[in-house]
Amino acid sequence: MVSFAFTEEQREFQQTLQDFSRKRLLPGYRDRAASAEFPFDVLRQLGELGVLGIGLPEEYGGTGAEDPITLGLATETLAYGDVNLASAPIQIGLIGSQLVHATEEIRQNYLPAMIEGRKTVAIALTEPGSGSDAAAMTAVARPVDGGWQLTGEKTAISWACNASAALIYARDPGSTRAAGVSCYLVPLDAERVKVHHMPGMGCLPLGWGSIHLDDVFVPESHLVGEQGKGFQAVMSHFDFSRAAIGLMCLGAAQASMDEAIGYATDRHAFGKPIADYQGVSFQLAEHATYLEAARWMCYRALWLREENEPHTALASMSKWWPPVVAKNAIESAMRIHGNLGYSTEFPLQQRYRDVMAYLVADGTAEIQKKIIAKDVFERRGIVS
Repeated sequence: MVSFAFTEEQREFQQTLQDFSRKRLLPGYRDRAASAEFPFDVLRQLGELGVLGIGLPEEYGGTGAEDPITLGLATETLAYGDVNLASAPIQIGLIGSQLVHATEEIRQNYLPAMIEGRKTVAIALTEPGSGSDAAAMTAVARPVDGGWQLTGEKTAISWACNASAALIYARDPGSTRAAGVSCYLVPLDAERVKVHHMPGMGCLPLGWGSIHLDDVFVPESHLVGEQGKGFQAVMSHFDFSRAAIGLMCLGAAQASMDEAIGYATDRHAFGKPIADYQGVSFQLAEHATYLEAARWMCYRALWLREENEPHTALASMSKWWPPVVAKNAIESAMRIHGNLGYSTEFPLQQRYRDVMAYLVADGTAEIQKKIIAKDVFERRGIVS
């Protein structure tokens, strides 16, 4: 029989994170989200809770084996209080899964600091001319004595402005598409590296920015993983992160729904609570249904990951639909609040702007639908 129950250990972990999310994160979310300053103090608290090392090696402070469901549970629960900080376990898990293939010196230098919340590392894949088509990157790693010289530009990079280093993906001269792409760890204070802030309408604390490299020397010791196999390595982990991102957006939406329920119960119009009117209660019922359906789709994708079963298409479903469901739920909560929902004194408008980013970030709906459609046809023996 299929079980939808979390383990006792997972439920206890969830309860710990719920207390932290509601008591520590939620009260300061609006002010943190309105600032471009990265909250390292709170990140270190997440490290103390053991949130940042989920699925990373124990010898560096992590929990050990990959644990997709616990990671999803953590991001969903934390997003109730702060959707921006909830992205940290995903980001660190994605980067850490690459760094475990680096030299021991790099692993010792970065993994414990990341897991403890003392240091951040960015992942720089996207370029101005190759957003969803990541394999079309043009950044080049030219071999030189002792290493490589990297030239290119990366854009729309989360944590670019607060990271001490970045995983830069660049290709061998003359290579095309996914072939010949390698991953290099580049300190962002290195010579000939420039970082520019790119303020967005939301996600300000994440330090969204661009990274310019002009013949930046990278020593052989800073190659991460196998030469020419960097693209395949990172793409395999996006299936993991996409479902967790979906849950992150849903956690933020649930907070907005709960606020709308409380407001609809307290706010009276024409002599009774507005929750008594179907125009309000039916909105809440509909969005509760969508949130529940999207939530379990994400967990199924993570369960398939845990079972080592095919899950790429379901991960893409979890990336394009749940953020839309979350955005729509938050918008409904704003309307239920009336003019207060639009006010900057309330967190609703901030969540709306922060969640909106994930309609595009980490793969647009269009690229996810392309992946899903490919799976649909292949299952029926049709090559598209």
